[in-house]
Amino acid sequence: MFRARSRRLVANKGFTLIELMIAVAIVAILAAIAFPSYQDSVKRTKRAEAQAELLGIGQKLASYKLANGSFYEANLQNVYGGNVINKSGSITYNLSLSDTSTDPTHTWTLTATPAGSQLGNGAITLDSKGKQCWFKDKDDASGTCLSWDEK
Repeated sequence: MFRARSRRLVANKGFTLIELMIAVAIVAILAAIAFPSYQDSVKRTKRAEAQAELLGIGQKLASYKLANGSFYEANLQNVYGGNVINKSGSITYNLSLSDTSTDPTHTWTLTATPAGSQLGNGAITLDSKGKQCWFKDKDDASGTCLSWDEK
C-alpha cells in the first residue's frame, strides 16, 4: 500500500537579494535627499558662530575705545588675539579690520571672509555703527548687503 506522504512547506527565513536591493535603494534615496540639507545646516551654523564672534570682537573694540579714548590704531592682534575664526577646530573664516590709524572719524569695519568648508557661503561684516551685512554667495564684501537673518 501506498501511503501518501504529507509534505510540509517550509517557509524560508531571511531576505531575498531583491528585497535587500530595494532596501538599499530606499536608504540611498533618503541619504541623497538628506545630505545636502545637512550640509546647508552645518554652513548656516558656522556662519551664526562667526556672527556671534564678530559681535564679541565688536564689544572688545568698544572696550578698547573706552580704555584709549578712540579706535585709533586698534587691530585684531591686540583686541582679539588673532585673525581667524576656528571654533570647530578648522579655520572657517579669515578676519580683517579696516585701518583705524588713518581714519579721522575713528570708525571701523570688521570683515569675515569664508575659508575652508565655508567657501561660497558669503562674507559677513560688522561696522562701528552696528550695521550687519551678509554678502550671500560672495566670498568678499561686495554686492548686495543682506541682513544677518537672511537664509
